[in-house]
Amino acid sequence: MATRKKSRKSRPASPRLAQARLLEAMHQVWLAGLGAASRAQTEGPKLLKELVAEGARVHASTSRATQKAVRGALDQVQSGITSRMDQVREQAGDAFDNLERIFQTRVHRALTQLGVPSAEEIAELTKRVDALNANIDRLRHSRVSGRRRRARPVRKNGEHASAAAA
Repeated sequence: MATRKKSRKSRPASPRLAQARLLEAMHQVWLAGLGAASRAQTEGPKLLKELVAEGARVHASTSRATQKAVRGALDQVQSGITSRMDQVREQAGDAFDNLERIFQTRVHRALTQLGVPSAEEIAELTKRVDALNANIDRLRHSRVSGRRRRARPVRKNGEHASAAAA
């Protein structure tokens, strides 16, 4: 019978060799940690400054973008509110005009039912009264001047006595 050779991989490693490999790996991890600590100590302040500068740049750009977005939103809200307020004002004005017309109609109707003359009727009556007063004044002047003519004696040369005395 032929015998097979067993490969080295399939053989269990000796405990000493496994322990040595484990110690070597732990030693490398320890050295890597010391190297990272040393590098962090020497390059840390520089890295911190770079990170702070990058953070400031990011903050400034996001702040500008945020302010721009907020301004845009506020402008939209303000224009919407202004538009709606204009509509409300227009509707309120129309409602007020309608209310005023209704009120005027009802007052006019009530005054008419009570027999109160309208402004046009009063204006017409005022014109007629003014015309009558003008006629009365004209008649009064014509009568007064007629009496004066009769009361003055006329002289032969055509002058009134009162005119000659003056």
